[in-house]
This record gives sequence, structure tokens and C-alpha cells, in this order.
Amino acid sequence: MSENNAGSMMGGFLLGALVGAGVALLVAPMAGDETRRRIGDTARRLKDGTRDQMDNVKSAIEHGASDVSTAIDAGKEAYRRSAEKSAVLRDHV
Repeated sequence: MSENNAGSMMGGFLLGALVGAGVALLVAPMAGDETRRRIGDTARRLKDGTRDQMDNVKSAIEHGASDVSTAIDAGKEAYRRSAEKSAVLRDHV
């Protein structure tokens, strides 16, 4: 699964969890103070989970960018060596 699809899936999951938790809290028979406390606790857990997922996505993007940079450098080096060999062969003809 690509990192973009994983991020979209995680975002959908978190949104679904938030909506489900909100509905459950609103229909549950509790006192107002208890409901507000539970909503606050749920919001904090979701915020922390979202932050963790964003850190994971950021790390994956940084790792991918590093891989691309390494591949570009390797390609440039291979091109340089090939150009040098071509020049040597051209000089010998």
C-alpha cells in the first residue's frame, strides 16, 4: 500500500472513530459533567493518535525523499563515469 493511501486510510479511520465516539457519548445516559469529561478524554486521545500518525507519515516521506536523493546521486555518478569512458574511447578511435 502506498504511503499516500495509508495516510488517507488512517485519516478516514480517525474521522470514523471521532464520529462514532461522539455519537456514543451523546446517546449514553450520563450526567453532563461526565459526558463533557469523556468527550475531552476522547478528543485528547484522538489528538495524540493523530499526532503520532502524522509523525509516522512525516518520517516515511523524509525516508522516501532520502532514497530518491540517493538514487539521483547514483544516477549522476553513473552518467559521469559513462561520459568519461566515452571520451576515452573516442580519443582512441
